[in-house]
Amino acid sequence: MLKPVQLFQTLTQRVMGVMTPQPENAPAIDIWEYAEPAEEEPNPLKRNILQWRRLISSVRDPLETFPGQPVNIIGFVQRSQLDTPEQFTLARPIIRCCLADTVPLGLIIYTPKASQFPTDSWLRVQGQFGTQIIRDRSTLVVIPKHIKSIAMPKKLYINGVF
Repeated sequence: MLKPVQLFQTLTQRVMGVMTPQPENAPAIDIWEYAEPAEEEPNPLKRNILQWRRLISSVRDPLETFPGQPVNIIGFVQRSQLDTPEQFTLARPIIRCCLADTVPLGLIIYTPKASQFPTDSWLRVQGQFGTQIIRDRSTLVVIPKHIKSIAMPKKLYINGVF
């Protein structure tokens, strides 16, 4: 498994022609080897962040539909200036078309322990959806029961193309 830096170096070497030429029809690198699928998943404990976001977007009132639903997701800690001290976003890089247009997508994690988790660290969060008032508005969040630090996954990306 290539790490993201190694993946970039390999891509650069292939573009520059430094590596051994590949057969004419072979892709320079199979990026899907580094991405987990995101087709529909009926088991809520097996859904990744993209599957949850698609499902949340598909219902009229997520604040009524999802609270109490169990969640078991992995991602990296992402923060913005608008976050409260009790929240962060757990995100994954989503391939929308190709590696060049990868974007992070996440779910808000709400916990009094939020500041204990460093930005860019990888976590597994198990809990359930709930609602919290954030910036004067009711917001769907993940309320964790367990948060565990993990190594960056081998399948770093999520395939948002399929």
